[in-house]
Amino acid sequence: MGLSRFDPEIEGCQRICDLPDDLLLRILLLLPAKDAVATEILSKRWRYVWKMLHKIAFIENQDSESFGRFIDKSLQLHKAPKLVNLVVEVGPRCPVDVDVRKLADKAVNKGVKTLVFKLLWTGEPTSFPKSLYTCDTLVYLSLSNQILVDVSFPASLPSLSYLALSKVVYKDEDSLARLLSSSPVLHELVVERHKTFEQEQEQEQEEYHIGSLVIDCPALTRVVILEQWGDYCSVTEKMLCLEEAYIRYVHNPDEKLLTCFSSARRLVFSLSKSTVACCKAVKFSGLIDLEFIAQIDVDWLEPFILLLHNSPKLKILTVDTAGCPQSPWNEPSTVPGCLSSHLEVVKWKDYEGKEDEKQLLTYILANSYHLKTVEVLLVATCNLEECQKELESMPRISTSSRLLCSTSS
Repeated sequence: MGLSRFDPEIEGCQRICDLPDDLLLRILLLLPAKDAVATEILSKRWRYVWKMLHKIAFIENQDSESFGRFIDKSLQLHKAPKLVNLVVEVGPRCPVDVDVRKLADKAVNKGVKTLVFKLLWTGEPTSFPKSLYTCDTLVYLSLSNQILVDVSFPASLPSLSYLALSKVVYKDEDSLARLLSSSPVLHELVVERHKTFEQEQEQEQEEYHIGSLVIDCPALTRVVILEQWGDYCSVTEKMLCLEEAYIRYVHNPDEKLLTCFSSARRLVFSLSKSTVACCKAVKFSGLIDLEFIAQIDVDWLEPFILLLHNSPKLKILTVDTAGCPQSPWNEPSTVPGCLSSHLEVVKWKDYEGKEDEKQLLTYILANSYHLKTVEVLLVATCNLEECQKELESMPRISTSSRLLCSTSS
């Protein structure tokens, strides 16, 4: 009696085909949309599996003329009653043949919860249907690049918890205000506004509006503002629930901007000429973790000390003054309370060994009673061995603290 042939590949495929649909769907969720759809040619068993996916990511960075047709066909064949997650990312070389309005509308009609559109193509900014801004199931919304935010009607996003707007343009100033005010449970907001060459031309032609950024979302727990374009930034009221605020390149902040962020426990703060006054005026009574970034055109030392005085509970401090000119050092008449009672961790990014940096670090080490760790990341041009000896020679009142010194990559 002869031995039967055994082909491990055929046997493996058969075992996969015997899996229940829910496991096969979990496998397909790990694949890009093109690969998931391509599995329909494997066998009759696979022909209909991908059509029941509740999460789809269409990502195309190549010069594919058929990408738009592929998306249209895929959604026509899609049979799942729900489309919980939809991600659409197109690269700069993709032709503008994707009907994103239709995509968004279909996703809304299928109860979408997570929606991500990143349009890097060179076409005109694309607007979305009204249904997107009145979707009661949407929880996570991210819009990037060539997108026109047009909310010229009453909007309602009762479930929206996360909103990211990156390098988009706005139909008018009220569109952004309506979008934010229509989201009563919004917890995380990311706004990044950078002026591209194309957008500079559009603004000159007065096709699109930038204007001011007014935040009316008192329930926010996390805010990220990267603001390199716009008239000014303001917040309507104090955010008592705020845990983390990331504020960089804010143009013309009004006097109460940082006051509204004063309840944050973690703050990433970029010091500019327009925000210097805030360091003295605003009390950060609950701040635990501060990352201080100084822009290269500002004297940073005095505002920095004022900020420490106004942060009495600070435990973790990160300093980044790379590229800044020498700032005059005047030793404070009183020691900031956070140094004598709370500060435990200091991290200095891109330490250059300048005189003002040495004086400040010496002052911190000499006055921080509860310091546990000091981590200094040197710029590549510094001599690691020499800098380490110099840093170790600085007197530390907390003798048990560790000093870590390395060259930043």
